[in-house]
Amino acid sequence: MDFSAYRPLIELLQPIAYGLDWTQVPPEIVTPLIFLLRTGDMSFSTLKVLFVARGRRGVTWLIALSQALLYLAGIAGVISNLDRPVNLLAYSLGFATGTVTGMVIDRRIAAGHSLVRIISPACGAAILNELHQANLGATEFPASGRDGAVSVIYSFVPRRLVDEAVQIAKELDPGAILSVVDVRSLSGGWRA
Repeated sequence: MDFSAYRPLIELLQPIAYGLDWTQVPPEIVTPLIFLLRTGDMSFSTLKVLFVARGRRGVTWLIALSQALLYLAGIAGVISNLDRPVNLLAYSLGFATGTVTGMVIDRRIAAGHSLVRIISPACGAAILNELHQANLGATEFPASGRDGAVSVIYSFVPRRLVDEAVQIAKELDPGAILSVVDVRSLSGGWRA
């Protein structure tokens, strides 16, 4: 196969991709390097989408810049080594791995807040009290459901504490209806 038509593109991408001369990289290093670059690129891509949804412009800009640099470096490595199909596999595996890695990183940093909504027919006051004892803000509203009176509890919590709030509600009322929604911005309240 003749890859000479790709030479101008390769020469253009190499200086952009950290000035890395892929022809000087040992072949046994190229494949894992492509995998790592693509994993990093996709991790940043996943995080970028999450920060865009939260309206965090500065962080999004830095993540997008890093993602673009890693992408260019990885694609330059693939294009520079089209004679080795294993590099395409490494690039694809990096894509999948990076997507999941980005989700794991997001879960760990858990930036922002979530709204935990709890609907309980019998234990609303107890759930509210336990959330307050756990130092979590919560407000209870009386409401009517199909079978009569229920309590609706809104609890705005840092994302890293969502599991704790959900666990409290499930322990006190296993039949409670729960929903969790990410909150783009939050102001006011007792912890503002």
